[in-house]
Amino acid sequence: MNALLEHVWGRNRAQDRNWAHVIGLAPKQAAGQLPMAINFQAFIDESYSTEEFVLAGHIAPAAVWAEFAKEWEELLPFATRAENGKFHFKMSEMAATPERMERVPAFYRLIEERVTSSISCRINLADFARAQERLHAMAKVMRWTINLNLWENPYFFTFRMLLDNFHNWREKFQSHIPLDEKVDFIFDEKTEKHPILEAWDEYVGTRDDEVRVYYGATPRFENDQDFLALQAADLWAWWVREWYEEDTNSTPDKLRTHDFGKWRGRERPNIVISANEDQLLDLLQSVAISELARDIP
Repeated sequence: MNALLEHVWGRNRAQDRNWAHVIGLAPKQAAGQLPMAINFQAFIDESYSTEEFVLAGHIAPAAVWAEFAKEWEELLPFATRAENGKFHFKMSEMAATPERMERVPAFYRLIEERVTSSISCRINLADFARAQERLHAMAKVMRWTINLNLWENPYFFTFRMLLDNFHNWREKFQSHIPLDEKVDFIFDEKTEKHPILEAWDEYVGTRDDEVRVYYGATPRFENDQDFLALQAADLWAWWVREWYEEDTNSTPDKLRTHDFGKWRGRERPNIVISANEDQLLDLLQSVAISELARDIP
């Protein structure tokens, strides 16, 4: 059965937005239209502190996200209100009181029931700073002039690290995301979106042919009150950051076992991307060499 054809437009705004996003039309225009393709979608949000920076979220087929949006919206009265008065889920607000924290498992259980897999990409900010210092020290010895520009921005760096590693490792995930399925990435609204989008075509064009075929549409940056799956991504990103602050191993024990303290999640697919200081240095060196090569006439 075709989930889009079965969708009744106008009954649930959260579902309408998800389907409209899939076919690239406004909700009122989208009714009765067929998508060219219905990909898997990854909804990603960030969480950071003075110690850690994390991009994380969840992946599922578009039809699943449309149903998820309806069910998540039904739970939102058990969350908190945004400044505009709308109910929304923000993990930092839920963590503010023990009473709110007791409501979090209900939201997570919905994630467990619906999403195909979760994904996270993390850098330790102290490691990131030291890797940059080491790179500049090496450049000084070699009498190179390097300017990392956007690559010094933790969001931009982690964004590229997430997409590079996810697509380069696609064969590892084929048991839950078939290789013939593309994954479209949707991120929470950020100012960093402008240089990312401006350079997207050039970025994809530099990928090897065997990897490029896995890339979906140009990433989108959306409001988490419109695309409720971004609120589920916020939940995951907050916990992943917390786990790394307790345990700086590449995969913390609590992340591996889905240990939330007073409760635990079920075992399920979980894509974990992390880099230590030496690995961050290697990545920055690759960037610097590419930039130097670009400047050679």
